[in-house]
Amino acid sequence: MRRGKRKNVFHLDIAPVNLIDLLLVLLIFFVTTTSFLQLKVIELNLPHANNTHVEYKKKLTYVVNIKQNCTLFFNAKEVTKQELSNSIKTTYNANKKSIYQIGADENSPHKCFVEVLDIFQQNSIENISILTKELK
Repeated sequence: MRRGKRKNVFHLDIAPVNLIDLLLVLLIFFVTTTSFLQLKVIELNLPHANNTHVEYKKKLTYVVNIKQNCTLFFNAKEVTKQELSNSIKTTYNANKKSIYQIGADENSPHKCFVEVLDIFQQNSIENISILTKELK
């Protein structure tokens, strides 16, 4: 009798528990190495007002902030008065429907607010709103 060699049959099983462990290790790696988005937020104490409704168009709305020490910010970027003038002139010329919101800290000197308004007036921009907190 002839005897044939019997082939060994391998059963390849992948244990799902090992895949879950691998997935968790990768998840931990990506979470710890990813740099998170840091939003630039300028903290202001806005004064209160009765009517606080403002029309908001995401791509056409620009915010000018005045901190307590008269530091100016245009869309969360610190600027000088001349840079602010150039920025609003550029954005206004790009789209005449641009909306500008001015937020001044409630303890900032009135002089700083008036200077910002003068910059808008010099550039013939009238579509301005003033940011306030809602009166409760």
